[in-house]
Amino acid sequence: MKKRLVIILLALCAVTPVLKAQSLWTSAEVRVKATKNLNGFVEAEFRTHDGMSSAERWAGTVGLDYKLFSFLKATAGYTYIHQQTVTETTKKGNIIPSYWQPKHRASFALTGSVDWNRFSFSLRERYQYTYRTGQSVPKFDSDGITPKDDEIVEAKHKHVLRSRLEVEYNIAKSKFTPYVSCELYNSLSDRFAVEKTRWTIGSSYKINKKNSVSLYYRYIANGDEDEEGGHVIGVGYKFKL
Repeated sequence: MKKRLVIILLALCAVTPVLKAQSLWTSAEVRVKATKNLNGFVEAEFRTHDGMSSAERWAGTVGLDYKLFSFLKATAGYTYIHQQTVTETTKKGNIIPSYWQPKHRASFALTGSVDWNRFSFSLRERYQYTYRTGQSVPKFDSDGITPKDDEIVEAKHKHVLRSRLEVEYNIAKSKFTPYVSCELYNSLSDRFAVEKTRWTIGSSYKINKKNSVSLYYRYIANGDEDEEGGHVIGVGYKFKL
């Protein structure tokens, strides 16, 4: 088992230098079975900026999911996000150094799934509301030293519908479960415009009944043609009580 994990990690390390703007996403999740159909979960997450140059965000999530039917699950959760922006130069040439910003997010999702032979297909529709708090941040002249009046970052509300189609393959007598998925981010505040698309390929590995890990590669295509896409290497861990 350890040899297989080492091989996968070495393969990912060999691939990442090829990617010019990769970032690293990591997560750890603990799930607790409350009743036959009800589960609670807590998740911690850390992400880096492109190029793994610096921390991009920390986040913590708490939530519940309930199995309505054998093929349908409902999930609700709250996420606190502590996000760092990159240094920005305004149109007037002023410099706003990077700063941390808090966000609050509530989400609700319905996930339908169906099995066919060794394939498992799932479709998840998730509504999420994100509130970014307003704050005052330092601003400097073009020399980066002379202080200017603080920049006021206004509070912002955002409504998004995320639609994800995922396919898993159950390999006979194997603890690996490879999967691929495509997820669309549709802005409910901007006429259902597609903000970005996530393409993911990866695999989970079941260590035992309670522990599992996952590794994946993700490409994020932005809806704005002027913005470049992003490459992500992800590592996740799950523990079931």
